[in-house]
Amino acid sequence: MLALLGLSALSFASAVPSVVQDCTKYSGPEFVCMHRYASLMPPVFQRVVVDSISNSDTFPSTQIPSDPAFQDVANATFLIWDEERAAEVLGPNVTYDFLFTVSAAGHEAPVYAPNTNELYFSQLSTGYLSQYVVNLSNDPPTLSSKMANPPIYAPAGARYRDGLIYFAATGGNSSLGNATYRPGIYTLDPKTGNSATVLNNYYGYYFNTVDDLDIDSHGRIWFTDLQFSRNIFTNTEAPQLEAATYRYDPATGHVGIVEDSAVAPNGITFSPDGHTLYLTDTGAGVPDIDPTISSPNVPVLRYNATDKRSLYAYDVTADGMHIQNKRALYSAIDFAPDGLKAAQNGYLVTATGHGVDVLDTSGTPLLRIQTNFTAVNIAFAGAKADELWIVGHGGVARVKWNLQGFLPS
Repeated sequence: MLALLGLSALSFASAVPSVVQDCTKYSGPEFVCMHRYASLMPPVFQRVVVDSISNSDTFPSTQIPSDPAFQDVANATFLIWDEERAAEVLGPNVTYDFLFTVSAAGHEAPVYAPNTNELYFSQLSTGYLSQYVVNLSNDPPTLSSKMANPPIYAPAGARYRDGLIYFAATGGNSSLGNATYRPGIYTLDPKTGNSATVLNNYYGYYFNTVDDLDIDSHGRIWFTDLQFSRNIFTNTEAPQLEAATYRYDPATGHVGIVEDSAVAPNGITFSPDGHTLYLTDTGAGVPDIDPTISSPNVPVLRYNATDKRSLYAYDVTADGMHIQNKRALYSAIDFAPDGLKAAQNGYLVTATGHGVDVLDTSGTPLLRIQTNFTAVNIAFAGAKADELWIVGHGGVARVKWNLQGFLPS
């Protein structure tokens, strides 16, 4: 068709505007504004897909030989899709600071404790029972570790309510440090260091990987359970339950299933008004059910870009007990949407591989924070909840911007 029109592929490529455009509100190499969501590229482009969680399959790894300006994307800290609304989020004095180098293991469950001005997060490693603690009262912040009493094994999600941290714990082991651990929900008092078990089974079945949670206005805990921790050996038991999302009522002890269509339900958060539940599906990163059969000594986490890596929204029913009207909002630019939080204004923030995406309530991306490590989970922190802390494989970073999360009660 191009030949019939007298337009060669080369001339067509030269007619396509650069994916990168000049920003009007920001200057400097750390800011790159994208033209029309990069939806039109010259025909000779390629993004090579790999089957591992690595630096090699990211949006900046896309090859566009005829658009040399695209090379700026790889070096930017902020990719801006909607400059007008991104400016409202970033503010005039946004900063990104890489603060701590941690191990290459996964790091999860970041949560801010306002009563101690500390940020807690965990390391998902076999037998690792402590939690990392960032003291925000120090300038610059300092990093240490603390062990709960009794210990909490490998939490992956967390929320703070009424003086306590609620952890969604993935770890299961019958003889770790002469104690038995099961995936479930645990609380930690950050002032005393004392912990308590809230939930550790479904009618006698072990949970697989209690991964993340949020708490509704009635105090009910909604949490996700996927088949993950067996693959990194933080759970010595093979899965016994299907991957699902549950609702737990601390007042009665009842736990009930609310969603079972996701391949790997992961991040979970309510909208500010509590009328919408957001849930991520990271099925693209979940491999064999029991890796000990084929790889007895090597953690197995593979990546399949053609599987589920999306963010979904659901309406919460009027009685607050169920969800309905599932709809897909967003498919991750990199890897899969893991940690998920809602801001005060309703915007969604999710950790997706080598960056953190900010979306509006329709799932339209406004901007992306590109990290120099694999971002796994996020938390708003600080007295005004206007700091975003990012944890993951190999690093911990902080963004100071104009977007506020919830100030925990």
